[in-house]
Amino acid sequence: MIFALLILITSCGVPQSTQVEPRPAAAPTSEIRIEAWVWNEHEGTRLVTDGWDIKTTIGYEHIIDSLPNFYESLLKHYSTVFGELPYPRERLNVFLFSEETQWQQKVEELLGNEASQWEGLGRGGLTIDGIAVLYHLDRRGRSRATFRIAAHEGWHQYAESIMQNSLPTWLDEGIGTWMEGFRIRRGVLAFEPASNWDRLSTIRTIVASDRLSSLATLLMAEPSELLAESRGALLGYYAQLWAFTSFIMEYEDGIYRPALRKILLNAIEGRLRNPRNQVRWLDAFTDDPVLMEKQYREWIVTYVRPGNSWR
Repeated sequence: MIFALLILITSCGVPQSTQVEPRPAAAPTSEIRIEAWVWNEHEGTRLVTDGWDIKTTIGYEHIIDSLPNFYESLLKHYSTVFGELPYPRERLNVFLFSEETQWQQKVEELLGNEASQWEGLGRGGLTIDGIAVLYHLDRRGRSRATFRIAAHEGWHQYAESIMQNSLPTWLDEGIGTWMEGFRIRRGVLAFEPASNWDRLSTIRTIVASDRLSSLATLLMAEPSELLAESRGALLGYYAQLWAFTSFIMEYEDGIYRPALRKILLNAIEGRLRNPRNQVRWLDAFTDDPVLMEKQYREWIVTYVRPGNSWR
């Protein structure tokens, strides 16, 4: 059984970076089928688009109305931001519940006895065998945190659907966090990885307190073990993966991006080989991992500094 998780603490404020071009939202999907849906006596809505089958018990009409275009825009983003990648051959399935108790029941339905290990997840979501199980994280009809988790888990669904080989955990989760950032300006959706205040504020604290993990530690960590330790440990892990993925994409105008794309293509084509030691993944990016880590540590200090292109 394959599953991925996301834990998220929400706050306010949005950072901005000038180094990564924002991706505009896709045009509205040409076909949207909307029908009533009932789960465990909870009334809901089913929305079927070209790429997604979304079932939700959320009652806010404005959120329901925005789900199809947001999710279709995600597929366009996933399949273009690293260079052209394929679309899934089948629709991806999403369960988006209005309450945490409904989410817990669905997780138990899918995982059985294994569901207990995720009881401490708190505000988060899971992707289980390609199915995203999420719940509404916002209050008073808002949707920003909920959509961030949808973008993160949507990446896991997309990657699993198109790739013959699984990505290493650190990279799959790192890209998931990197996908969370978006802005809506004058009704126009734009994906901006740097627009992620939750990850930024966490990594700022880590850097300021000199608790940045070595890349060796980061690449070898396991999310489930960190969750068992504490939610704080898991949040710190995700923030550092967001930072390292941002470094890979942005450092020196993207000198490490071609290596990342090669990893993705190898996974799609079934040619990705997982090294015994996860630290050896750095060899896919550079002949000098020590230098790469030095570059990362210097870059992240500047990247998270207050007033450095953030607002």
